[in-house]
Amino acid sequence: MQNMNYYYDFSGQKFGYPLSLSINSFDRVVFTRIKSLEICYVLKGEYEVITEHFSGYIKQHELVMIAPDDIHKICKHAANENVILTIHIDFSRLPVSMVGDVHESFVSMICTRQHHPELLTSFQKCISHLVALLKKEDYNLFELNKRMMELISIASDSKDYPIEKLPLISEHNENYMKAIQYIDHHYKEEIHLEDIAQTLNFSVSYTSKLFKKYTQIPFVKYLSIVRLRASLEALLEGKKSIEIIATECGMPNAKAYTSAFKEMYGILPSAYRKQFFRNMKYNEDHLDQEMVLDHQQLSLLNHLFDLDHTLYEDDKIKLVSIEKGYKTEFKQKVEEFKVKEKEVEVTFSREQVFQNTSKFVQIN
Repeated sequence: MQNMNYYYDFSGQKFGYPLSLSINSFDRVVFTRIKSLEICYVLKGEYEVITEHFSGYIKQHELVMIAPDDIHKICKHAANENVILTIHIDFSRLPVSMVGDVHESFVSMICTRQHHPELLTSFQKCISHLVALLKKEDYNLFELNKRMMELISIASDSKDYPIEKLPLISEHNENYMKAIQYIDHHYKEEIHLEDIAQTLNFSVSYTSKLFKKYTQIPFVKYLSIVRLRASLEALLEGKKSIEIIATECGMPNAKAYTSAFKEMYGILPSAYRKQFFRNMKYNEDHLDQEMVLDHQQLSLLNHLFDLDHTLYEDDKIKLVSIEKGYKTEFKQKVEEFKVKEKEVEVTFSREQVFQNTSKFVQIN
């Protein structure tokens, strides 16, 4: 069952809107391919990102952007608590005259303080404006449109950045990705482990070991989760019966679908659909709660609201403008700190890392 801590969901598809934003602690164990632009921003912990073309890690306050139709998996890497904010922008809900050919407009990439820090900051500021808007009880739809288009603009500009791709270097990884791609293309059909073994020219027993080594779960369960994830949009759209949805996603029948869904989400698919349309969530006590950003979630988002006032930040120091001058936050032990007129100098273990910042800091 998925961890519902920190769970929040603003689902645009509920009223035909292209943008959705969610916060959760879910453990994503399967690869997926979606037609939306996906932006995943780590609020707590560390995640591993694996795509068809590269792999890497994103830590707290870093993000990955996944281009439409790129097969990928974003899963927890650290054993401690992990929380991620995910934004989807579904271009099928926008007119072609506004977006053009989205497949030529975006590229999947990781943004950290070491790689593409300017792009990371641009995304962070835009996300902060979006979250601040969603905090309001009555927000302006045109302002929401503005924030969404800002995100799209930043994401499309990323094509101008050099991309450091970290390849899946192992032959085992390559075979594993072939298996994942086979499932991605055939999950709606009646497929078995023997089909994948035949595709890879391996024995069934070796294919089973290879699969479990890289997914940590048996093939049958992996296939079931892929089918469930693929069914969510149809389930939440509310136009089709559970029986039809189960058949269309490859499940043998509605009973098998319902059982697998409850095992993964801890709730029946029919109840999940009702809560979605009532904009409600459930907690560990199975009590309904209104879908709003609560104190627990906001505590992880507060750093975003300071971004417009951040003068400088690296892994050792952060300077934030305040009404009279600035304040400092040290992330490592400081040996020496000097202020002379409009110059700041900080020394960590005799290594001078920050000086002559008059262009950033105005001292009154």
